[in-house]
Amino acid sequence: MKWVVGVTGASGLQLAHTFLQILGKNPGGSFGRLFLVVSKNAGKVAAAEGSDFNPADYAGRFELISPDDFAAPIASGSFGFDGMVVIPASMSTVGALASGFGTNLIHRCGDVCMKEGRRLILVPRETPFSLIHLENMTKLKQAGVDIMPFVPSFYNKPASIDDVTRFFALRLLDVMGVHQPDKNRWGDE
Repeated sequence: MKWVVGVTGASGLQLAHTFLQILGKNPGGSFGRLFLVVSKNAGKVAAAEGSDFNPADYAGRFELISPDDFAAPIASGSFGFDGMVVIPASMSTVGALASGFGTNLIHRCGDVCMKEGRRLILVPRETPFSLIHLENMTKLKQAGVDIMPFVPSFYNKPASIDDVTRFFALRLLDVMGVHQPDKNRWGDE
């Protein structure tokens, strides 16, 4: 399996960090090539959140691609990859994807997923949603995109933010088709 992960400048880079750590460990031996595209604004948000999120930390497992590199393989529908996750997905990214007007490689790769019928999963980060946000997400859902806002679970009795983000990352892997057993899942032991 080959997947692309896009990280945009929305709040919640800890979500991306936790997800990338788990995905980078190649759960279940499911992943071959993994690509990572980080928007320019993600660095600004990381600084504002006091996060130590650094794309270079993932270079050992992910192929890092500049958001300006429209010549990258993932920019073309003829390059075979399985899908893309955008975590967190800013509302400007959601709007760009809903309108078909992209200005960076994250937008282009998401567009490729939609036109080629590949899996595209968005983790939008905004609250409250405006009517325009909801209309854009509805339009994307109608186009086959999975919309998975960060909504924490509490039945697993999380004791920390790490517990919350890890559980969400496992649910995200489920949507990607990769199940990882966990003692905190409903019914798993």
